[in-house]
Amino acid sequence: MPSFLHTRGPSRRALAPLLTVLFAVGPLLVAGPLPAASICGNVTDAATGDPVAQAGLFLRTPAGAYTGDHAATDAVGHYCLDGLAAGTYTLEVRVDDHIVSYRNGIVVADDVTDVPVSANLPALRLALPWPNPSAGATKLRLVVRRETSVQLSVYDAGGRRLRTWGAETLAGGSHDYEWDACGPDGRPVPSGLYLVQARGDDVSSTRALVLTR
Repeated sequence: MPSFLHTRGPSRRALAPLLTVLFAVGPLLVAGPLPAASICGNVTDAATGDPVAQAGLFLRTPAGAYTGDHAATDAVGHYCLDGLAAGTYTLEVRVDDHIVSYRNGIVVADDVTDVPVSANLPALRLALPWPNPSAGATKLRLVVRRETSVQLSVYDAGGRRLRTWGAETLAGGSHDYEWDACGPDGRPVPSGLYLVQARGDDVSSTRALVLTR
């Protein structure tokens, strides 16, 4: 009779160590992903208390290395950084390429950590035009930290000035304007990219605006 007919599988004694290992690691094989943490909050202007839209938030390690996690505030100044590993972080906040706030020693676990941010904004800041893109009239908001002389202008992509609110002395705080999307002749300008610029004492702020007719 062929010898292979007498071949037997491994004995129970031989399988025992293997089964012990499988039972030991079994829970690791079926366990789900580790819970992730989040950092959420609101960014407000330290001078006026107004929400700061379109602020950039960047997460760093306590040693200052960038983790690759970032977010931006929405129209009411709210942000969330999700999917983070539990640990200790530093939060860097930027507005128009200016670092406006640092929060060190933020400890997060496996839930949402609320981190409000008070931002020390530049002396002069032009908020994001709204709506943007716009099909017509657009609201503009200029924020100054102290009394200063400011000129606000709208330019087309070729640098031609379409509208100017003359140089005037503004008190510290928020100041609202509206551009009717018309040129110097009072006629509506075409669809395209436009620039809104505010100039003050040794400082300026520029925002892009897209018109869609």
